[in-house]
Formats: sequence, C-alpha cells, structure tokens
Amino acid sequence: MSFTAVCVAVAAIFGASFFATVSGFGFALIATPILSTVMPLKFAIMAILVTTLLLRMITMYNVRQNFQWPVVLQTTFGSFLGMVPGSYALKIMSVTHLEIFLGCVLLLATFLMSRQMTVEIKNKTLGRIGAGILSGFFGASTSVSGPPLALYFLNEKIPKDQMRGNMVWIFGLMGILIVAVQFFAGNIGNITDWNVIFLMCPAILAGIYCGEKLFKRLNQNLFRRLALAVVGCGGIMMLVTGIVNL
Repeated sequence: MSFTAVCVAVAAIFGASFFATVSGFGFALIATPILSTVMPLKFAIMAILVTTLLLRMITMYNVRQNFQWPVVLQTTFGSFLGMVPGSYALKIMSVTHLEIFLGCVLLLATFLMSRQMTVEIKNKTLGRIGAGILSGFFGASTSVSGPPLALYFLNEKIPKDQMRGNMVWIFGLMGILIVAVQFFAGNIGNITDWNVIFLMCPAILAGIYCGEKLFKRLNQNLFRRLALAVVGCGGIMMLVTGIVNL
C-alpha cells in the first residue's frame, strides 16, 4: 500500500473508533466504505473484523457497569445463528449487491424512525434474537453488523448508557465469534499485509479516548439523534459504494 493509502486507512479507523465509542456501534459502518477505496474490499472487511476486537476489549471494560446480561446473551445467540449463512454468503455472493440492499434498508428504517415511527415489540426475547440474526448475517457478509441492533434498541427506547453498554458487549462477543467463523471459512487469508493492521492500533486508542470525552456530554435526545445520523450516513455510504462498485 502507498503512504497516502495508509494515511487514509488510519484516518478512517480513527473516525470509526471515535463514533463507535460514542454510540456503541458504527465502526464497520464508517470504516468499510472508506477502506474499500484504498484496499481490496475483502481485505478491508477482514481488517475491520480483526481491528474491532481491540476496540471492543477496551470499551467492554469501560462500560462493564452499564450492560444487561439477558439482553446481551439473547442478542448474541441470534447473532451466532446469522453468522454461518452470512459467512457462506460472503463466499458465494457479490458483496456489492449485499451493500446496495443493506444501504436501502438502512435509509428507509432511519427515515421512518426519524419520523418517530416505532413498532411495538410484545415478545422482546424473540425481537432481540431476530435483530441479532440480521446483525450476525450482515456482520459476517459485509462487516457491518451494528445498524440492525441500533435501530432495534432505539425502537425499545433503552436509556443511552444501557444501550451503549449492551451493544458494546454484544459486539465484543460477536467479534470473537465472527473472527472464529471467518477463520474456519478460510476468509482470514484475505489479509495480505498485517503491517497495515498494526498501524491502525494507535488510531483506535486515540478514537476511544476522544469518544469517551464526547459521550459524557450527550443527553438521551442527542444520543438518539447521533445514533440515527450514524445509521443514515452509513446507509448512504453503503449504497453509494455498492453502486460505484457495480
């Protein structure tokens, strides 16, 4: 990779780490479209999955007082169910078409929720498992796993501290499972230059530090707006990237 490409990759990882620390999700949503412009898409997906582990291990410790085990376990179980078909889809399907589909769904969902439209979930256990299945599928196939869960938890109107704590722990556990699934699926071999991964680590640490500073200043309403903005912008980026790569 050229020096310019490495600088772009490091900057993308910093921005993704910053917003993921503030909202509890959005790392891959922000990083994937940018990294895919300077490296092969499957390399970018695997690099994001690996670097996310460092982010999650640190933030899981930071939010250890603000998560709910039943919610985390139910959603992670659903995510695991979605990972296997997601990994298989990555091997046999075009990532471009998956990105276009996901981008359209995210934009529609963001628009509806910004209009205060919500869906009453009578069985929250099944709802969390279902959201986890979607998250695991898209996490394994495109590395973007956060939006389905973010939209679901916003729909449940969970307080910001608990929502972020739940999502950080869910994605921490999911990250370990996804990397394991991708290893056995043979997709880790798409990482052809580990030096780039090592250069991203300081950017992750800087993003976590800055993100924690901002999170403490957010109230519930601002947090909801930020979360929807991250999902909406990510949907646009996914859609544009998919169309460009057609």
